Amino acid sequence: MKNVNEHSFEDIRRKKINLAADNFLSDQDEGDNFDAYLILLEESEKGNDDCQAADYVKVWEPLEHLSVAMMIETIENAVINPELPEFIKKIDFITLRSQKTTLLAVIENLKEIKFSQAFIDDLDGILNLIDTIQDAAVDDYGLDENLVFDSHPNE
Repeated sequence: MKNVNEHSFEDIRRKKINLAADNFLSDQDEGDNFDAYLILLEESEKGNDDCQAADYVKVWEPLEHLSVAMMIETIENAVINPELPEFIKKIDFITLRSQKTTLLAVIENLKEIKFSQAFIDDLDGILNLIDTIQDAAVDDYGLDENLVFDSHPNE
């Protein structure tokens, strides 16, 4: 059984390869372009590097002449791996989740005791900033969703 991090890594890899391969492969009869990429890798392992990629998967017409090896290299070179910014590397997401929970509770309590709407809006703005940082950490930089959001707190 795979752990959550392995699943997340596979999901991120699939997403990145699909995004890159969309520039070179056409819609496949079965599966997505990541599956087509895996087919090309299999053919490469079988020694079919010099065969045309179009013999195995649907390729964008102007690129039909590319070999299996060249198509794999082209797809892999197109994968974008954004570097994790320093400020995100320094965030303790476990503490941030706790702070976010506290902030949510404070906002709810302030609404009940009729604090000024401007004050509550300021705190809501900070909450939105936390949400944006968390979303970017997962969606743009591939951090594990369970680390950032604690998606499965009782497991």
